Formats: sequence, structure tokens, C-alpha cells
Amino acid sequence: MRENEQQMTIGYLSPTNPFKDRKGLSGTYFSTRQAIEDAGFKVEWIPSEEPGIFFKIKHKVLKVIHRLIYGKGIFDNSTMSSKLRVRYANKQNLDKYDLIFIPGQSDVVARLHTKTPIIRYSDATVARMIDYYWFNWSKKSIDDANNVEQMAIDNSAVNLLSSQWAASSVINDYHASKDRVFVLPFGANIDDSKIVQAQVYQSGRLNVLFTGVDWERKGGQIAVDTVKKLRSDGVDAHLYICGIRNLAHEVTELDFVENLGFLNKNKPEEYQKYLDVWSNSHLLLLPTRAECSAIVFNEASAYGVPILSTDTGGISDYVLNDINGWRMPLSAGGDVYAAKIKEWIEHDEFARLSAGAIDLYQTRNSWKAWGESFKKLLPLFKNMLEV
Repeated sequence: MRENEQQMTIGYLSPTNPFKDRKGLSGTYFSTRQAIEDAGFKVEWIPSEEPGIFFKIKHKVLKVIHRLIYGKGIFDNSTMSSKLRVRYANKQNLDKYDLIFIPGQSDVVARLHTKTPIIRYSDATVARMIDYYWFNWSKKSIDDANNVEQMAIDNSAVNLLSSQWAASSVINDYHASKDRVFVLPFGANIDDSKIVQAQVYQSGRLNVLFTGVDWERKGGQIAVDTVKKLRSDGVDAHLYICGIRNLAHEVTELDFVENLGFLNKNKPEEYQKYLDVWSNSHLLLLPTRAECSAIVFNEASAYGVPILSTDTGGISDYVLNDINGWRMPLSAGGDVYAAKIKEWIEHDEFARLSAGAIDLYQTRNSWKAWGESFKKLLPLFKNMLEV
């Protein structure tokens, strides 16, 4: 390892440009690249996909062939995808970097040939996703995807995970050495300089925010039922819904619902609208059925907005009970969620939870904190990162 770690050059391997694309991988490409740079390292983008129409055609053809051979599964987690995508990456001069940082992309990591140590960053494993996010896969697809996952873990000098839930799987399901597995929670996909912290709820109208692109998985109906119950109990609650492209008419016609639609953070005017929503929200309500590490939790904490969600997946690294919110059991319905919110109102808990959210964001769950933790971890990798 060089004496001055700030002079290290890190190759950042991703399919889209992490200097420009705020949307890719839920903003993780852009934000992790920026966090690494802000920590004092030089970062260069390594495209992980071949540009041009021919790659896209090959990808589509192989995707069809994969389905015919393997049955139901996801092509990007397959051996066929790995062999296709890694060809282009292996043609580049990977050995010139001090480190190679790769978010996601197990298919590429699995067969990447380089003397440079690879740091892989992920929010889940195949073992965690089967029958949680992914259902009805064929055994052949599961076995193939697990093999790619195992190769990616084995080929990485360090496996960074965004939650303890995911890290435990890397260790227990794929037998990775504990001293090569570390947890670094995601930050928020927003600019800290643009944060205007929300007003803490005291009385009157309660602005509740639900945000996500998958209405069913994120528990959208439970959010609606919760606000209905609050209103029937005398709380002037209103529900803002963000991220759903085609929201059902029976929801949009409710007089307490404001549908903001899908907002693209790559478009300045829509990005600003998204930020404004946070400034006007009192509570994030996300009764999600399955979650790895939702960046939206950190966006809520950045704005000092308390969170009510579920105790599933990697959420416990982002929603800490009685610190910045509360995690409900998966069995909880709208009545139970509403009762918790009423408890917060009656005991004047919003101010304390808001302060806890801001502190959690600043000290642990921001990209600035992520970058500082990343930098501090590098000396622990000394034996692996000799250059």
C-alpha cells in the first residue's frame, strides 16, 4: 500500500458513467463514486459493458437462449451473462489501478481477471433474494446464479455489504472469511447542500410520505389504510405518494391523497420537486414487504423525517427503533401502523425522533460518513492491497 493513501487511484467499474448518472443502481453508482473522491482518492471510470448496438443485440439474444435453457431466472445473475459482460472489462488495463471498486455486478466480478485487488459492494446475495424478491425460479437457474455469486465473492479481496443482513449471508451461505467482509450502510441519493430540513410535526395537518416504484412490494395499500384510520380517529393526515408510474384510480381519487408520480433525479426540475417533498413531510411511511437497503430511509433521516417501516431484510441498519423511527412486524396492518403514529403524536415523540434521524445520518448513514469509513478501513486491508 502506498504511504499516502490519498494518492491511490481507484478504478470504478460500472455499466453507466458514475460521474453523470444519478439514477443507475438507485443512485449508488454516482454516490459511491463521489464519496470515494471526497475521501481523497482519484477515481477513474471503467465501463463494464461494451458500447454500441452489437452488445445490446448479443445481450438480448443470449437472454432468450438463457430462458430456454435454464427456465425462469434473471439473466444478469447467470454464467452466460458473466461470460458476455466480462469480455469487455478484461480487455481494459485493469492492472494499472491500486484498487478496483465494483458495486453490484456479480456476473462481471465472477470472471474478472486482474492482479489488482477487487472491492465488491453489494446489498444482497442470491441466497437472500430467492423466495424474498425473486420467486418461482427454476432449480437450474438458482444453482447457476449461486455459482456466479460464489465466484464473485471468492474473486473479491474485500466484500462490502450495505447491511448486516446481507453480510451474514456472505459469511454463512458462501463461507467468506469474516475478516474480508465489512458492513458500510448506504447514504442518501441527494446533495447535502440542498437539504432544507423538514419542520417537526407538532399539531394540525400531518403530511405522510410514501415513496417507491413497486406499489405491492412497498406496501402501498397498507399506507393508504393507515392514513384512512388516522383520519377516522381525528388526525388530519394527508398522504403524498411518489414514484408510482401508474397509480390505481381508486387511490388517486381519494381526497387525502396527492400523487406526485415518478420523479427522475437526472432531470433538475424533477429532482428539485423531489427535494421539496421531503422538506414538507413529517413522516415517511413505508410498510415494505421486502427490502435490502432502501436509500430512501437515509433521505428521510437527512431531512429529519421520522420513519415507520417493517422489520425485514436489511432495514435494521437504517431504521433504528426509538432512534429515528420504528420497525413494525410484517403482520401489521393499517390499524397497527396508525396506532403507532397516534402514540408518537400523543407523547410528542416527533421532535426526538427527528433529532435522532439527523444524528444517525450525519454520523453513520450519509455518503460522507461512508467515505470516511471506507478510508479508515483501507489500513485493515494492508496485506491484500500491496502494490
